[in-house]
Amino acid sequence: MESSRLVRWGAICLILGGAVWLLLGLLKAFDILRVIPGREDVVLLALALVLTAAGLVGPHALQKESYGLLGRAGFYIAVASLLARALRDVLFLAGSSALQWIVWPSVLGLLVGLVLMGIATLRTRVLPRWYGLTLIVSMLVSLPLITYGTALFGVIVLVLGYALWSRKVTTAEQHYLRVK
Repeated sequence: MESSRLVRWGAICLILGGAVWLLLGLLKAFDILRVIPGREDVVLLALALVLTAAGLVGPHALQKESYGLLGRAGFYIAVASLLARALRDVLFLAGSSALQWIVWPSVLGLLVGLVLMGIATLRTRVLPRWYGLTLIVSMLVSLPLITYGTALFGVIVLVLGYALWSRKVTTAEQHYLRVK
């Protein structure tokens, strides 16, 4: 069952991505980034963005058969937004300002994508209700908090990853794992 592997890898990426978001938020909150020379903050942000995009593959793989167009659209919008912002950060590190304009559209895209994924998650009932609600409110709660919001978003992503990792394996997956 290839999707169970994707779910596991997605959970790992969400946990790691959440940890990087949390670290970045704490570094910002305690003003440590001013002390560090260079652009480590942009490197951490790009890493968090890519890990989060990879991590969203987990809940998508778990629910893709049952959450329809709404969930797929949310997934693709969220992942495209995360990767577009990561590309902007990599180009920024290379000395280019070509995609400076992509910051707010990518934030808005991530917000819309996570809300759509959350609504689809609530409708499918494959994951717990709180999982879908958390996807919906994660950006809505984190954005207004600015600096502390980054750390809060990290905690939220970490919890989502852990919940995905520790979820109970279904009967069909157990049978597949025994046969394998």
